[in-house]
Amino acid sequence: MSDSLPMLHETGQLESIETFNINVPMRWNMEYRIVRLAPEGSFVQPGDTVVHFDMQPLQDRLSQAKKELQKVRQELKQVLEQNALALETQYKTIERLKMQYQIDSTRLANARYESKTTREQFALELEKTRLQLQRAFQNLEAQKIINAAKERLKRIKIEQARIKLDRILLMKDEMKLISDHAGIVIYPYYRSSGRKVKIKEGEVLFPGSTVIQVANLKRMKAVVTINEVDRSFIKEGQKVKITVVAYPDTVFSGEVVNIARVATEERKGSTVKVYPVDVYLDSGANYRLKPGLSVRAGIILDTLKNTFRVPNWCLFQKTNQTWIEPLGQKKIPVELIFRMDGFSYVRGALRDGMVLKSNRMIYE
Repeated sequence: MSDSLPMLHETGQLESIETFNINVPMRWNMEYRIVRLAPEGSFVQPGDTVVHFDMQPLQDRLSQAKKELQKVRQELKQVLEQNALALETQYKTIERLKMQYQIDSTRLANARYESKTTREQFALELEKTRLQLQRAFQNLEAQKIINAAKERLKRIKIEQARIKLDRILLMKDEMKLISDHAGIVIYPYYRSSGRKVKIKEGEVLFPGSTVIQVANLKRMKAVVTINEVDRSFIKEGQKVKITVVAYPDTVFSGEVVNIARVATEERKGSTVKVYPVDVYLDSGANYRLKPGLSVRAGIILDTLKNTFRVPNWCLFQKTNQTWIEPLGQKKIPVELIFRMDGFSYVRGALRDGMVLKSNRMIYE
């Protein structure tokens, strides 16, 4: 007698547990036309450039932004020169009026022996000069305010031009997309004229859309579909034997980690419902395993102690009795434990290598 492992056999394909999307930048004022892509299936490392967009539309904007910045810088230089000249004129006026004030003060002081009319005239001229000097100082302060406003306006325009240039330079950097992760390059599908097609060079993409995926091959899973009639047999934690169709010589072990909560159509228009099931592989960094490869999965439903697996058509049943009939021997009563995929798992006085008589009635 031996232990049996009832299995549910299904098919599916490999996927990466960790797949990182590389998306088009979210700038609606840009056209993102692909000119070069990293080859699908190629391996990339963090820092590798995987997508190049067409730079030509941005080059014209970059050139214009540089010219604008150069222009406003030149305008600032001119404003500073004009401001300096205006202040120089004000300072010269003040110096001239200061000298005139000294002259008028001296002349008034020396006119103490002159007539009253002459002294009054000299006093009026002195007051006139004083008022002019006062007004000159006021004009100087006003000129400083005007100069500061003109300079501030030009510096604001320079900052605006610099921000515009920096933004375009950032957009230029974004015309090359870099992978932050190591893995294999996968081209995603997108809708074109109602059909699903893969990304390719020359396509213009919407901002925010996924242009490339990088799959981590160190953590892989098999996504298999379970028929709805078998759903009750499956639970998380069950062990799975995985065979990759491309590498039939190697059997990988895995475990059921996630079962879809909602059934889906097996294919479009089909009435058959299936549940997608995620099986995580214990494969480590095995770079033969790549997304998209077809797999066969044997989900171990239970470990049955001291049982034999016999075809259903070799099992006889009548009322509450179940038995088998080896050729040339008496019938042997057995206990039916489990049925799956055309086989019955039974306990009884059987031996390995027995040739069993067939019952034309097949119990499924």
